[in-house]
Amino acid sequence: MAELSYRDAVARGIAQEMERDNRVVFLGEDVAKAGGVFKTTVGLYEQFGPLRVRDTPISEQAILGAAMGAAMTGLRPIAEIMFSTFSPSASTTSRTRCRSFDT
Repeated sequence: MAELSYRDAVARGIAQEMERDNRVVFLGEDVAKAGGVFKTTVGLYEQFGPLRVRDTPISEQAILGAAMGAAMTGLRPIAEIMFSTFSPSASTTSRTRCRSFDT
């Protein structure tokens, strides 16, 4: 069995989905030309271009909000949140948005 690092497995999975479905977009901080802070997304920008691999502002709420908006329009976003310690503030955004759909 071939060995694969966690980082390489994530990068391969993202690339496979983007190849399979042109509605998949990837967004996050420094994920485009820089290839991500942990170099997980190196090559995605060159392979899929600036419309499908997007750098975002340094704001987890903005990243998640953009991903939610993209999903509402039929895209299939993959949003990278750099550090898990920022997830609670981003999840507050999603809970607030989802509650606005309650009838």
